[in-house]
Amino acid sequence: MKRRDFIKSITLAGASAAVSPLLSDLFIPFAEAADIPKFSFAHITDLHLDVKGTSTWQHREKSVPLFIDALRQIGRLPKLKFVVFGGDQIHAGPHDRDSLYVFQEWTKHLDLPYYILLGNTEVSPIAGVSKMTREGYLSTWRGRGIAPGRSSWSVEPEKGVRIVGFDVTVDGKPYGEASTASLKWLANELEASRKMRLVIIATHQLLLPTTRGDSDPEGALWMVRNHAAVRVLLEQHPNIRLVISGHHHASKVETVNGITYVADPAIVTYPCAFRVFTVSREGIHLRNIGLDEENIVNKARELLLADPYARLHDPENPQNILTYSLGLTEQDREMTIPL
Repeated sequence: MKRRDFIKSITLAGASAAVSPLLSDLFIPFAEAADIPKFSFAHITDLHLDVKGTSTWQHREKSVPLFIDALRQIGRLPKLKFVVFGGDQIHAGPHDRDSLYVFQEWTKHLDLPYYILLGNTEVSPIAGVSKMTREGYLSTWRGRGIAPGRSSWSVEPEKGVRIVGFDVTVDGKPYGEASTASLKWLANELEASRKMRLVIIATHQLLLPTTRGDSDPEGALWMVRNHAAVRVLLEQHPNIRLVISGHHHASKVETVNGITYVADPAIVTYPCAFRVFTVSREGIHLRNIGLDEENIVNKARELLLADPYARLHDPENPQNILTYSLGLTEQDREMTIPL
């Protein structure tokens, strides 16, 4: 079987996806946005594409049809300005090159710009097994924000709005850390953006804990190790109102010192969702879009609940992992952050 036919046979499983009800409708107002034209963008993170994957708490066996479902729903939404893929697009392993091929072929159907962050799986090849390396991804995805030798980026999708993709990955590690050089780059970028009406930061690993466990040694793999230092830098710039992250496969919204930190759910793990942001003069609306491939999503729910990760999250009540992934409180799912 030819390589293209092999990949096509894998992807056909996602043909029946449909739009699901919204999981969240949040609102972040900010007075500085008076001159900002209205636009929307999507943040899709943690695909973990694995064309011959086996499922754990991540439903990697169905990662390809879940990805196709997400792209199909993007096409059904009102016109978006761009998409940010937030990291862990490709799962490290023996099939990473074929999985990258699937990603490249299906994103060709997007009729809008998209930008990419590296995740820990893209910078952690398995020695003697993986076909792809960090530099290989940077080369393949050049022009999508990143490029060879450059893993952080910034774009101005609308006049007065700056989106900064800040790479905090550490080669071979699940946690993140902002190096001295990357912090200097970010400081210079933010200083050059002082006249912008709105600055939005995107990272893969978290800059704000989503649960108490994120601050424990066992949970520190979800965090940027020097997250406090990064947040101090961000707080020096009042036009930064939003930080978007993935990695933890859960929904969480929290505002600290004028900046709202949003952790977004994963496509590959229950609830199998992505987030849409609509920026307007009134504020920023956030909506979670859950995938509607019911059998796959239900199986993802079962896998998450049955995995040891659920008991690690809450030894007494492992079923709480489901609520955590959806959003621990209504604020993470359905609420308005007022002026």
